[in-house]
Amino acid sequence: MYSIKKLILLSLFFPVTIYAQDIGSWNIYTSTRTVTSVSADENANIWISSTGGVEHYNSGDKQRTLTTLDGLSRLDGQTAIYDTNTSKFFVGYVDGSIDVIDTDSYEITNIGDIERFPNFTEKGINDFALYENELYVATDFGIVVFDIVGEFVTNSFNSLGSLSRGISVADIEVKNDSIYCATAEGVAIGALDDELTVSTNWISYDESNGFVTDIVTAIGVQGSRIYASTGSENYLFESGSWNTNVQFGSRIISDYLFLDSFFIASSEQTIFYGIDLNSLNQETVETNVNSVFFEPTSDNIYFGTFDRGSGIFNISDEQTQFLTPDGPYQNFFSALNFDGEILIAASTNESARNSAIDNGKGYYIFENNEWVNVNSQNNTSLGALGYKQAFTSTITDEYYYFGAWGRGVARHAKNSGEVRVFDETNSTIRGWEDDDPLFPVISGLATDTNDDVWLVSRYGTNPLYYQSPGDDDWVAFPKVSGLNSQDEYVGLFIDSFNQKWITLQNSTVDGTGLLVIDTGNPSDASDDIGVKLISGESSGNLPDEQVNAIIQDKNEEVWIGTGRGIARFIFPQFITQTSNPSERNAQWLINEDTSAVSRFLLRDVNVSAMAVNGANEKWIGSTNQGIWVLNAEGSRIEKRFTAENSPLISNNIISIAVNDITGEVFIATDLGLVSYQDVSQGAFSSMKELKVFPNPFTYSRHDQIIIEGLVDDTLVRVLGVDGTVVASFNTSGGRVSWNGLDNSGNQLGTGVYFVVSTDNSGSEKGIGKVVIIK
Repeated sequence: MYSIKKLILLSLFFPVTIYAQDIGSWNIYTSTRTVTSVSADENANIWISSTGGVEHYNSGDKQRTLTTLDGLSRLDGQTAIYDTNTSKFFVGYVDGSIDVIDTDSYEITNIGDIERFPNFTEKGINDFALYENELYVATDFGIVVFDIVGEFVTNSFNSLGSLSRGISVADIEVKNDSIYCATAEGVAIGALDDELTVSTNWISYDESNGFVTDIVTAIGVQGSRIYASTGSENYLFESGSWNTNVQFGSRIISDYLFLDSFFIASSEQTIFYGIDLNSLNQETVETNVNSVFFEPTSDNIYFGTFDRGSGIFNISDEQTQFLTPDGPYQNFFSALNFDGEILIAASTNESARNSAIDNGKGYYIFENNEWVNVNSQNNTSLGALGYKQAFTSTITDEYYYFGAWGRGVARHAKNSGEVRVFDETNSTIRGWEDDDPLFPVISGLATDTNDDVWLVSRYGTNPLYYQSPGDDDWVAFPKVSGLNSQDEYVGLFIDSFNQKWITLQNSTVDGTGLLVIDTGNPSDASDDIGVKLISGESSGNLPDEQVNAIIQDKNEEVWIGTGRGIARFIFPQFITQTSNPSERNAQWLINEDTSAVSRFLLRDVNVSAMAVNGANEKWIGSTNQGIWVLNAEGSRIEKRFTAENSPLISNNIISIAVNDITGEVFIATDLGLVSYQDVSQGAFSSMKELKVFPNPFTYSRHDQIIIEGLVDDTLVRVLGVDGTVVASFNTSGGRVSWNGLDNSGNQLGTGVYFVVSTDNSGSEKGIGKVVIIK
């Protein structure tokens, strides 16, 4: 074995470059603009829970953002509270889990007692209250009490007076040695001195005793007064009876806060505050408020918002500042695409039935680690036409295009940032004829090899349109003749032969097959050739007629992901040209593992997204089953990622895109956006010096050696200093992983090794070297 001194001498004769590369690492790109709870202390520490993780600020400067990569159970905290006595920040989630964050060390522990509780299906955490070293938790099935120091359950209350057992508690106050609960059926009050596991020891107010029939969403207590609100009315309990509370006018209160004699209440864009309840001050902010907190030593009211992060209103100088975070505007992502190293993404076609949220559902441009958010709230062109709910995208040389649900298509100029919207009011695009006004749902967008953009306007009489670069309008194409009258054009993919692959649905079935169109001369609809592919053996041989994803790989094969498996068309260019039905049949993926239960790989997977990396491997996303990475031929599973075995934040995959230059894979899920740094990347145009890392490589510390700088389809050979070939393998793409073993599977001896690569023609050669320590 070589001594350290000999290794140093070798390194002098054979200089080694060390490259740092986080192969296999994960990142989360999260929006923390929607704040669910905010707390602060007298030292200007601000702790915030949001739908995208937890943030810590001090004196207005961000100190840390915590996500699931740091140990959070989830990203989307529903409520939180800060205990200054123990320096702990408690975060509650929809599944019943609670994270406890040590605010000094950022260490995170999880309390899973409620999540594991078997007696109730709905276990969401809705609110917290602190009282005498105990944490009172309002849940979907009642109240649970924890010892703060020991973090264990001390009690639970599921029967609150005459209210239904297991009633959902939306808001909770613990004051005056009593618990006050806003529930789905009214208000419940229990004295802590009583045995509250006994339902008769609770006082409840509901429709049976003259209170309300609605869900009570907020509650506050000051002395003998009880304030409560439903979704439509404010109430006040005083002198033994409930009455409508008119002191807030028509504004419905969503959050009450009493601190000694100081009072705060929030309602949409208004914060009420003061000591004299008959003469309240009010501050109007520019966005919807959903939580409030008061820190008396600074005179600051802290509040969370739906779309601007947190705000700080100082009651002394009446000034407001916002802690608006960087990053994506929302945690909705779809239709991921790469323009070189620039990621573009749409948001979602789903509506929250809330204008403050829906108007932010535009699109994103991510470049050099900076996010550009474009939506109706910050762009006048989009705002003027009410553009929102973007969910499809495509790229041309000069523009980005984003299609929306019922709002047309936005064209974003790359150089100037100018945005133009095409809809039924200013273009030939038409949508759902039964709607008034017309409703253009742009469910498909793609660019052909001529840089023309094509779109599908779902439900339109003429559902297919195209636009040449810079045109001011769109050319409409009628449906291909011979289709079932119920078939609707939905998704759109254009292959390298300029054939349009259109997924089909109807009003009762999620999938009715696949339509492949050769449009010939784009200006002449009469020369179009259309072929419908379905599941029959002589009619396309699709694994399922619900087609959800289409890609073309580096061998020009077209792969389709369906509701039940994957198939590929090896010669897609013949589909619209041949008269032989067998030449139009898809080939299902054959599992190379002959011992597998099914001979077809991923036969029963509901595929939702697909992408191809630099090594021609296929990334397969699914509905609620996570991700598979397949080899180039689709015969073997190379990697498997789920929320259970990796930092993937959800198993429900919406879209996948690969940055060929870096190899980073971006994954849109129903809970947000994550990325994985893959080994594979796009091939280099030429080879010279190869990057080899880690360097030196030690078997006890490392499990792979990365070789980077390769052209496509190369032979890589590893040579000892005497020229002997100790390992060799073929690869495609610009980067490959080698396990450091020789051709017989054995570890190599300590020393310097040369890495030599040549392309298939022998015209390109790359050289690198690595020190291996056994």
